Amino acid sequence: MIRRQRGVALITIMLVVVVATILAVQMTNDQSVAIGRAESILDNDQVREYAYGGEELARQILYQNLKKNGAVDALSQDWASNKLHYDFDQGQINLKIEDLEGRLNLNSLASADQQRQTLAKQRFMNLFSHLGIDTAFVNRIIDWVDRNEAKLPLGAEDYDYLGLEHPYRAANRPMEDESELRLLAGMDSDTYNAIAPYVCALPDEDTDLNVNTVSARVLQAIAPALSDDQAEGIVNVRDTGKGYSQVQEFLGDPTLGIPSPVNNTGLSVQSSYFQVSVVAQYRGHFAYLTSVIERNPTDGSMRVIYRDMSRKIYPVVADDSSAGTNNG
Repeated sequence: MIRRQRGVALITIMLVVVVATILAVQMTNDQSVAIGRAESILDNDQVREYAYGGEELARQILYQNLKKNGAVDALSQDWASNKLHYDFDQGQINLKIEDLEGRLNLNSLASADQQRQTLAKQRFMNLFSHLGIDTAFVNRIIDWVDRNEAKLPLGAEDYDYLGLEHPYRAANRPMEDESELRLLAGMDSDTYNAIAPYVCALPDEDTDLNVNTVSARVLQAIAPALSDDQAEGIVNVRDTGKGYSQVQEFLGDPTLGIPSPVNNTGLSVQSSYFQVSVVAQYRGHFAYLTSVIERNPTDGSMRVIYRDMSRKIYPVVADDSSAGTNNG
């Protein structure tokens, strides 16, 4: 009887040991998972801060460029380098700074200055023609960004969009992002991808085009008589030097014609709006940040007017290697 009780006690002790071991292993695993999760959250927070640090670094680069080069922004300068890559302990930051005033501003089609609005419309018509895109989209953009319900020829207003399977209204205000083009009547992905590399949506409706950073295609929007080879030739010569020191130097290029037929309204050699794309990596974690920075052309002070931390996929310019941006 005593031997039997001892056997039961031994079995009980063994069961207790087994249960305690299982609980200890489970607690250890849970603790390990919790520690790993905490480390992952901390690393994600850390890499996000590195992305913000990349934005701040871009601001400093743009500030120093203004101090060094004055009222001239060109693709030969440090800010436009495709080698803005910085390593640090267990991570790295890659930057790309693009001049948004090297693109046509969609909101210029809503300018209160009638002369500038008319000129902007003509330049968009020129761009779309060279891209082989239906120029009717220009009027549809105007109907989207203007502040009235009057429909332009081949344009589109509320009643065109309200009749769709999934109805919505025309914005009737300036665009906040060029992706709003996707909402235009008749716009498909191929057309959008063809347009997107050459346009932007800036809060100032009267921004200038920087002749030092425009692509060959945008150059043809300014000077529609240029052939593809002529436009690319001007851009290549410009980018192998220091760029134009003033607009008149650009207008003096004999390839444009003598005298130059180009309207110099809305042209400049200095920019105020830049897009900064940051990819930060730290301990295997990644953070993406796209910011639009406005730089005061006088004192260099800056403010961020847009941030997006999604992983944006930008349209690629397949047939224009010198498209006013540095795709590093």
